[in-house]
Amino acid sequence: MNGLEDHEVLWRRGKRAVVLFNNVNAFSSHRERADEFGDYILTVRVPLAKVCCFQELLPGLLRGEGEHLVIGGVYEVSLSTL
Repeated sequence: MNGLEDHEVLWRRGKRAVVLFNNVNAFSSHRERADEFGDYILTVRVPLAKVCCFQELLPGLLRGEGEHLVIGGVYEVSLSTL
């Protein structure tokens, strides 16, 4: 992501933060792909119940960038800068 300050960061300490995400978000499952999208890479552990869709769910129908569509909310993240 670009512009971490543009997002609702509830707290931040070093490379850890708690972020409030929008209703639906797309996360890449491939780090190499994620670094194409901005200055920060956020590593997020998402509960299975909040995963809406991913490419392997419907093989042959969804073609994309290895994205997972995830229901938003408050998530703890690890930050990496490029």
